Amino acid sequence: MSLIGVSMLEMRQLIEQACLPDRCEVTCTDGVSLTIRLGQGQNLEEGVVLTGVSLQNLNSCRDVVNLVGQLHALRSSHPTSLRAMA
Repeated sequence: MSLIGVSMLEMRQLIEQACLPDRCEVTCTDGVSLTIRLGQGQNLEEGVVLTGVSLQNLNSCRDVVNLVGQLHALRSSHPTSLRAMA
């Protein structure tokens, strides 16, 4: 993980809390990249899924904030879509 001293659980919580009040689920099955589901309100069915978010690209809190901004922009422009981000 690129953010020194931040565990995967803490990274998930950072991203999920930054997306409030919308529902967000963050998973990392391979230890290398994240899959993020951002819903519309509490409904994940009306949102977007972003896959392939490299942990190496998350080096600072600013990177996390930019990621959350990208998620919201993606949801606004392409609801219920699947995107990959390297």
